[in-house]
Amino acid sequence: MYKIPMNNPFEADIFVAMLEEEGIPYTVVDHSSLVFDGLFQMTMGWGHVEVPEEYRDVTEVLRKNFDDYVKNKVEGGE
Repeated sequence: MYKIPMNNPFEADIFVAMLEEEGIPYTVVDHSSLVFDGLFQMTMGWGHVEVPEEYRDVTEVLRKNFDDYVKNKVEGGE
């Protein structure tokens, strides 16, 4: 499985919508744990999305497009 790190659940929701639009199967893995009170999120980040290796190339393109959109529209980049 190819893992794509996510910074928060909102980012994951938007990226998953992009995957669904392309018909790419995925699994969302949230690193939170009530028992350990956020320990895993502090060390491993919020979580990640996993896709099968055969979708790696198209997923990398989608991620780049997503990152560019965030940089240009949300963060007021170039």
